[in-house]
Amino acid sequence: MATAPIRHGIVVGVDGSDGSFSAAHWAASAARIFGEPLHLVNVLPEAPSATGRSREEFAKLLQADSERLLERARRAALDGRTDVEVDCSSRSGPPAKTLVELSNTARLLVVGRTTTGELRSMFAGSDVVRVANQARCPVVAWRGEGDHEEVDTRPVVVGVDGSALSTAAIEHAFEFASFLGVPLIAVHAWTEQSTLRGYDESARFVDWSTYAQQKAADLAESLGGWRERYPDVEVRPELERRGAMVALIERSVDAQLVAVGSHGRSTIASALLGSTGQGLLHHSRCPVLICRE
Repeated sequence: MATAPIRHGIVVGVDGSDGSFSAAHWAASAARIFGEPLHLVNVLPEAPSATGRSREEFAKLLQADSERLLERARRAALDGRTDVEVDCSSRSGPPAKTLVELSNTARLLVVGRTTTGELRSMFAGSDVVRVANQARCPVVAWRGEGDHEEVDTRPVVVGVDGSALSTAAIEHAFEFASFLGVPLIAVHAWTEQSTLRGYDESARFVDWSTYAQQKAADLAESLGGWRERYPDVEVRPELERRGAMVALIERSVDAQLVAVGSHGRSTIASALLGSTGQGLLHHSRCPVLICRE
């Protein structure tokens, strides 16, 4: 029987943007809490064929620039800390593929919202979804404000819908909340339209209070086993009678992490996270934890 790989370390993709430096700083804070080493990675762009220099000369320039960038990222990550082990490396190849390969043995992969550099396409639109979907470990897409670049006392939020997809998110959300010593807010969102196959006049005769009670019971059942496993975590189950994306984005304002699930290695980017997950990647006010089922 195959055994699961031993996962070790937090990997951060760095491209020189402010977003990637903020992600590195956040990841260093998480590495200290989890007792994990931090691995900063910069992926070198391919040397152009016509630059007036030989490919070898250009490759040396790219390598030197990468080393300077990684040193800046290391300083930004540590910010004076001495209690986190950090190593830096430059890699060659497609950025997304490179980070996915590193996720095979990593405990966590962190990417930052960015607007410049070779990694730009990986962190925008459907590409970040593709990376999160293909990674073998949980992925944090760093989003947030400059004064929240470290883990703190704000709660962790997880979206729960009773599916196997959300079970992975629940598991990792409990783990984060336990390590950070913060509350976990478990949100189940629903609307009348989402509960009826054909939303019409018959909806007026549905006892929605009874339905809400059943949803509350389902939410409690989804959390039950995890509460026993993590008795130290304060859990706050909450029902939201509105769309999940709106509910979780609003919760992200006061959270330090929002966890959602990913279906795993699908080739269709738009089908991976669904509208809720993709909406969080674009609009969340805090980092988004993406977990495969």
